[in-house]
Amino acid sequence: MTDSRPPLSLTTKLFYAVGAVANAVKLRGLSTFLMLFYNQVVGLPPTTVTFVLMIALVFDAIVDPLVGQISDNFKSRLGRRHPFMYAAAIPVSVAFYMLWNPPTGLSDGQMVAYLLACLPTVRLFDTFFELPHSTLAPELAKDYDERTKLISLRMLFAVIGGLGMTVLAYQVFLKE
Repeated sequence: MTDSRPPLSLTTKLFYAVGAVANAVKLRGLSTFLMLFYNQVVGLPPTTVTFVLMIALVFDAIVDPLVGQISDNFKSRLGRRHPFMYAAAIPVSVAFYMLWNPPTGLSDGQMVAYLLACLPTVRLFDTFFELPHSTLAPELAKDYDERTKLISLRMLFAVIGGLGMTVLAYQVFLKE
């Protein structure tokens, strides 16, 4: 049985692909700047920040399959992927902002607790967006070639987003 759907429009492809920018910004920020920020700016020992990062990754390893399973079996009038993506947009943005703007005057223990609250929250809500978003591609494009082009466009936007984050960080936010 063949699928007789028309090819995806350029607008649909672009709207799908631009969703990868947010994940790339988050990934670049966490992988490149989080340790530096919480060690050099906030003043936490690198071993402490590393330990919090490990906890967040273990949390992610548990949550990701659960969210995937829920998303795969979810039914709504908006489809099975979109409700998660819509629900995650604002919380992940707020949590990401809070991660990079910790309150001043906290003790090291309080700052660790703050980081332990913010980082897993960012990762949780990112999972609620990123996992359904990435699994949406095969549902949008049933044809192998069209799906490959769609995912390639998504990866292009991810690279542009990550590169843009790095350039902004070094040329604007971390400029002397």
